[in-house]
Amino acid sequence: MYTPSIWNFVPVFPVTFGGQSFQLSDGIQLTPNNNPATTMLYDVTSIVKPVIEGGTGGIYNFTINDGGGNDGAVLVVAYSNAETQGRSALVLDGELATGGDTTLVNFAAPFTSGDFIMSLGISFSRAFSFQTTEIDITTSSNPLARRLASCAGGNNDGFGQNGALITAGGVGDLPGNPDPNCEFNEDFDDELYNLSVGNTVNPAPFLTFGDTWLRLNTINPSNDDNVFGMFITSGVRIANVDGPSIGVPEPGTMAIMGSALLGIGVMRRRAKHTTGQQPGA
Repeated sequence: MYTPSIWNFVPVFPVTFGGQSFQLSDGIQLTPNNNPATTMLYDVTSIVKPVIEGGTGGIYNFTINDGGGNDGAVLVVAYSNAETQGRSALVLDGELATGGDTTLVNFAAPFTSGDFIMSLGISFSRAFSFQTTEIDITTSSNPLARRLASCAGGNNDGFGQNGALITAGGVGDLPGNPDPNCEFNEDFDDELYNLSVGNTVNPAPFLTFGDTWLRLNTINPSNDDNVFGMFITSGVRIANVDGPSIGVPEPGTMAIMGSALLGIGVMRRRAKHTTGQQPGA
């Protein structure tokens, strides 16, 4: 579970998740810390795992309370079952530099076919204020930069006020690639992408047969968005990653992202807390 601070206005606050209190000493502060926000990572497996394993599938709700001090939370669950065999999940985290950053993903074997799903977790990003992150893709077969998104960010999973400026691609979102020429960041981009297809401007897939690596170049022109997580689910095996990384689940797993104060199976709930700070604009 990731909990980012409200940029540099206040420190990150402890949280209560599933009825259990988590102090800062219980978590890990993400590195690299490349922007003024502070992002904490907490292991909540002991709370989430028994609920899911004892459940019947579908949507699960987990309640979190941060007293209104953080910019929301994102829960990432990696799981394995019969349907995920042959697929793998990649969990990358660490705050990207707003002035430009690069993540290189090398494949263990050439890409052949199938979905390549990528989602982002972003905080302190406000819709309709041009707080956006741009993402360009290059691959071994196409070394020329191709725009995936111009409007990554916004507060799709919160609302336009500090304490709820958060968005993440997850359950309930559609992995269609946005129009790369978009100018706003509310409904045009939900931070969930499928790189094995194209977009409305160019239907050619971003990843093609035989590709051996994928590079993502990101930049935040407004210099005030916190891109703290990148999560990939694909049938291609990953050899190594040159970029911020803490954990790589085993092959045969799949990652699910939930966001905006509720966990796996996010249901687009609005955050209910506010702060006295002005909206991040």
